[in-house]
Amino acid sequence: MKRRSIFHSFSIGILSIFAIHCFSVIGPGEVGLMWRPYSTGLGQKPYESSVQFYSPWNSMYIFSTQWQSYQEKVEVLTRDDLTITVTADLIIRPKQNELYELQMELGRDYYSKVVKPQFRTAIRNILSAYNMVSLSKETPNVSAQIKKSLIEKLKDKHVEIDDVIIDDVEYSPSILKAIEGKLTKQQEQEQMKFEINIAKKDADIQAITAEGRAKAILLEAEAQAKAQRMISESLTQKYIQLKAMENPNNKLIFVPNGKDGLPILINPDSK
Repeated sequence: MKRRSIFHSFSIGILSIFAIHCFSVIGPGEVGLMWRPYSTGLGQKPYESSVQFYSPWNSMYIFSTQWQSYQEKVEVLTRDDLTITVTADLIIRPKQNELYELQMELGRDYYSKVVKPQFRTAIRNILSAYNMVSLSKETPNVSAQIKKSLIEKLKDKHVEIDDVIIDDVEYSPSILKAIEGKLTKQQEQEQMKFEINIAKKDADIQAITAEGRAKAILLEAEAQAKAQRMISESLTQKYIQLKAMENPNNKLIFVPNGKDGLPILINPDSK
């Protein structure tokens, strides 16, 4: 009976506390600011992971200090006057040591009030400086420029930015068809250039071959001319007489010489 009375009293005490107080559970990665409208107003002291009890007329503003990812889908007019749809992600969180200023100036919906408009504007402004066909290669630069622009625009808004990611770029069917046609034309041009280079190389090879053949013929002609000069220079009168006498077709030789200095040859078999 005594135990029951103690338990009953304890239960009444707990219920009394909950009856006259409210409480908030501040989880890991969260920070709370106490709001006392009838006394000190918004407190600057941050409350971290815990259970906080307070009077019913007070309240607790709880902020997540973890990195949050927000995605925006924006239509953009590129430098070459083509409309594309860009999906980009922003990773951001409030600065824990500036939560009081953040709540006083913007509130917990700081993203929709300030960050979102600046994010969408930065996407349009940065991408409008690029041609559509160059976007796929310039994505890292585009992300870095958007991040830099946001850091500058939000430097006094009590938030910090981790990264900006270009998640997707959508093209209209007409643009996709135009891109496909352009790529096909480029491929045809590349094929034509390849064939022209092959034909040029074949022509160069033929020219080199013809030039080599001409040089060979010229060298052969020069060699023959040189040989003839050497033979002509070495043909003395006595050498010619000797060769004439050695000719097996000659049957009879008369001496003295003829008028041209050569032996007079008589072939009896000749008609």
